Amino acid sequence: MYKPNSPWTWAFVGVSFVQAAIVLGFEAYAFAKFQQSLKGDAKNFSPSHTIPTFLALYIFGFLYQLILVYDALRLKNTIQVIGLCLYNIGLLIYAAVQMNQIHDAVVLLNQKNDINPSVWNDQRPYLIAIPCIIALGTVLMAVIAWKLYDEFAWTIYKHISADLKMKRRYLTFQ
Repeated sequence: MYKPNSPWTWAFVGVSFVQAAIVLGFEAYAFAKFQQSLKGDAKNFSPSHTIPTFLALYIFGFLYQLILVYDALRLKNTIQVIGLCLYNIGLLIYAAVQMNQIHDAVVLLNQKNDINPSVWNDQRPYLIAIPCIIALGTVLMAVIAWKLYDEFAWTIYKHISADLKMKRRYLTFQ
């Protein structure tokens, strides 16, 4: 089993894990508040399924990211580390879209009097914080990825030496 062996690999794992924990905590809070504020037969109306859908996608998205982080660091794969930074940008865009989608769902449910109207004011700070946290995580991951690029390049160079045939084979494999 792989265990991170340098400060930069530990930092990459740490940023990914802390970001996932905080965002999923905020999503769980938003989900709980939303579900508690539903009234009547709101569960039969499709906008009431908005937050559970976003929460489920974030859970799977962040679990997948953590698996990819482990795999990228285990294989010392710089391309995958850079890809994880791009993946985080995708999660950031998804978080930005989520805020408008939840607001629209609250407005629709409020028109039918199926939700407590104050739920939007309760959730809004958390829904604003989620993209901010992911943006910070993305910047930190990009800086750490740059350091990992240098670290992995040196490790790979030590293994394949200056043999150009080996270097081409390695790049083809990667």
